[in-house]
Amino acid sequence: MYGRKFRAGPNLIVFNTPEAYNDIYSHKANVKRSAFYSIWRRNATDTHVFGTTDVAEHARKRRLLNLAFTDQLVKASGPFMARHIDRWHELLLGQPGERDAEGWSPTRDITLWSSWLTFDILGDLAFGAEFGTKEGDGNRLKVIPKAFDRYLRFNYPITKTPLLDWIVWLKPRGLDRLIEASTPRAIKEYYAFVEDTVTWRLESERKREAEKKPVEREDMFHFLYTARNPSISAPAFTPADLLAESSILIIAGADTTAVTISSALFYLTHNPRVYTKLSQEIRQTFTSNAEIVASPKLLTDCQYLRACIDETLRMAPGGPSEFPRQVLAGGTTIDGQHYPEGVIVGTASWALGHNDEFWDDANTFRPERWLVSSDPDSLNSAEEVSRLRRGLHTFLRGPGDCVGQKVAMLQLSMVLVRLLWCVDVRNAPGTDLGAEREDLGWGRRNPKVFQLEDAYIALRDGPLLQFRLRESC
Repeated sequence: MYGRKFRAGPNLIVFNTPEAYNDIYSHKANVKRSAFYSIWRRNATDTHVFGTTDVAEHARKRRLLNLAFTDQLVKASGPFMARHIDRWHELLLGQPGERDAEGWSPTRDITLWSSWLTFDILGDLAFGAEFGTKEGDGNRLKVIPKAFDRYLRFNYPITKTPLLDWIVWLKPRGLDRLIEASTPRAIKEYYAFVEDTVTWRLESERKREAEKKPVEREDMFHFLYTARNPSISAPAFTPADLLAESSILIIAGADTTAVTISSALFYLTHNPRVYTKLSQEIRQTFTSNAEIVASPKLLTDCQYLRACIDETLRMAPGGPSEFPRQVLAGGTTIDGQHYPEGVIVGTASWALGHNDEFWDDANTFRPERWLVSSDPDSLNSAEEVSRLRRGLHTFLRGPGDCVGQKVAMLQLSMVLVRLLWCVDVRNAPGTDLGAEREDLGWGRRNPKVFQLEDAYIALRDGPLLQFRLRESC
């Protein structure tokens, strides 16, 4: 352990306390996104909010993007998600002839299967497009999730080099073309696919407006297309903006949600008590699968479900590393100490979530820590739960928080609830892919902790699971 902070690079200080986190990422923080984020822009026209480092420009883009991510979008997303999740269940279970004598499905690697599901859902939510990656092996987009992992492994080390500022300077001066040439073929095909789809959706929206037809479906692209900039009474996004934002939202949103799905299923199958308690809550709350959409029951009544999701997000954040910020002129105070202009600072989500000084039993998957006990003598007082919540920031906070977090929470909730309402799940006998092991060395020996590899977005393998349809479904 390095303690509350350590120098991770010549000009990078990483902190490991909730106080430092709040000092760095709050709206009042005197920092901006570091040059790290510029690496992820394909070229000068790839102007998505994620890759914008200028404070004023980032704030402008976020205000416009918020116009599209409304409660109306969240509500409209539910039926689309349900359709994909139910089809996912069918594919996970396989054909009757593929199941064993007890009804268990073939073994499924959930890292792959969750990635296919979330990629299909985001494609549908963004464009009303059928990506079909969870279907048969012939789909050319099926390799995108693994190709994106390779892309992260290629790009992420570049962000850690002492030559980062020089590389950022070179990008618009020819380096962008070299990076594009070395991009995996599958990622290039994805870019081309998104460009074709955005062009198609632009044409369909313009045709609908010209013919004054009603909206056929309210997907993400529709909300982005119809969003208006209130300051100039004009469309909030140009066609180039729509392409840039759509492309990054699908990849980033799909992959981070897939991390949480695979992590949640790892921890549930490795903790039978928690699995049983959650299954009982779900099966007692809902009387049919049709109820499980964007209902108050799903979002408010299932308190243990939310506790399980929060505990998963603590132990396995989709973005495990620090989110680097550069201190601006005048400096800033972090955790009681002043830091001058130009220093790069950050707090790593994985390290903070596994800080025993803060969590006491950081490597134990215990959703009950998030629930206030009715027993006044319990350690789980309202004050204690509130203290813990100050240390959980999976969706970030301040001006850099996740714009799609409501959609992500609905998706996570629906995946787990619709799955466990209809299906029993178990770790495939004799397998433990993704678990820490003794031979991995210090810090990676706990078999009940899911391994993540830091590549900005967490990379992982497993778990290997089997599924069985409940008799009542």
